[in-house]
Amino acid sequence: MSRAERLFDLLQILRRHRRPVSGAVLAQEAGISLRTLYRDIASLQAMGAQIEGEPGLGYVLKPGFLLPPLMFSAQEIEALALGLQWVGRRTDEGMAQAARNVMAKVAAVLPADLRERMEDDALVVGHGWDRPQPVDLAHLRRALNEGRKLSISYTDEKGARSERIIWPVSIGFFESTRVLVAWCELRDSFRHFRTDRIEAAEILPERLPRPRRQLMKEWRQTLLPESDSGMRYSVSHSHNTKETPMSTQTKSADLVFYTNPQSRGGIVHWMLEEIGRPYTIKVLDYGATMKAPEYLAVNPMGKVPAIQHGEIIVTEAAAICAYLADAFPEAGLAPEPQHRGDYYRWLFFTVGCLEPAASNHAIGWDPSSDMEMRFGYGSYPRVLDTLSAWLEGRIYVAGDRFTAADVLLASHLQWGMATGMIEKRRVFEAYIEPHVHRPAAKRADEQIEMLTAQQASKAA
Repeated sequence: MSRAERLFDLLQILRRHRRPVSGAVLAQEAGISLRTLYRDIASLQAMGAQIEGEPGLGYVLKPGFLLPPLMFSAQEIEALALGLQWVGRRTDEGMAQAARNVMAKVAAVLPADLRERMEDDALVVGHGWDRPQPVDLAHLRRALNEGRKLSISYTDEKGARSERIIWPVSIGFFESTRVLVAWCELRDSFRHFRTDRIEAAEILPERLPRPRRQLMKEWRQTLLPESDSGMRYSVSHSHNTKETPMSTQTKSADLVFYTNPQSRGGIVHWMLEEIGRPYTIKVLDYGATMKAPEYLAVNPMGKVPAIQHGEIIVTEAAAICAYLADAFPEAGLAPEPQHRGDYYRWLFFTVGCLEPAASNHAIGWDPSSDMEMRFGYGSYPRVLDTLSAWLEGRIYVAGDRFTAADVLLASHLQWGMATGMIEKRRVFEAYIEPHVHRPAAKRADEQIEMLTAQQASKAA
């Protein structure tokens, strides 16, 4: 790829983000190093692109930048055609017809070679979803668009029927189900209703008490609770024993975090942000301070991450996540007792099955069928299929709220799919989407980006 193409691609990535996005995320999407990203941002700014931001804060392209988008690429046409096919086969008839109309309008203005690419049947969406819908989805969409309450008759998974007044917020289209997110007046909270279990629905004349977008924001807050915004921490590098305060509001904490920004320490970094307690970061360098006697006394493996909480030392990302959830119960990152089975299962499945299966697969080695019994995970496809089946239609891996297991699993899936170690699947992408955009996850990403930039400048 030429430098000009890379710069245009970077502009397109920035166009997709309405809010400031960290350099680490941009570099990952563009497939370039963080140092190259910083140079490319500076080049675009010098050419007049209205990009605001700086390392550690994130970047955003100001609205109104007048460079016109280029013609669709062949791959973009394939993505557009495939997406419209999906809408045509997986939604109600009104949306399906709208998708067909869009395809016809786009095809009419494309050059002949791209029009042929759009009409090609190399990529086909099959008939994967045909569950009967007692209430037409178009009826539910109308209530959403008009901002009106719905009166519904609903049957839950145990067969119990109820009459409810709800305030519709959003419809989620999953591969095997459709879910209506709404505020339920009966339960006085947000609820998720399977549309195939809505037996009847009447649009009421009453409008929603608050704008739907406001309700959407409130619902998202139930999924993405902020940890203490005044969270305080400090950072130090092992080659310099003087700690640099990142906040002047507190003294150093008794929770010490050993890491390297380019490591699995990112999982624990996110977890520490979720618990919202002060901590000190000690950055270790590979092959040097990570193998020094001082750190080997903490972790004889000479690996990160590790934490020291008072006199307690914990190593291994999964163990640290589980420990922090128990050590700081007020953060609510361990599930209720009835969900602990799923919680422990998927914590250890992630490190005992998903990670080794993905690592072996990435280097081109998978156990043969007669060797699978010797490996705890069996086979790479079986691991992914088992996880896919469990995550289908779920927001959380255990119970009905976010836990440490979600931190661990979402981190592995995000990194694995980004690097190609884990096959990209729709169900994985749908699962990680709300979690990796939690405020705590974003704060951890920003700190990791800053630490990475500091290491790069030190090495320069």
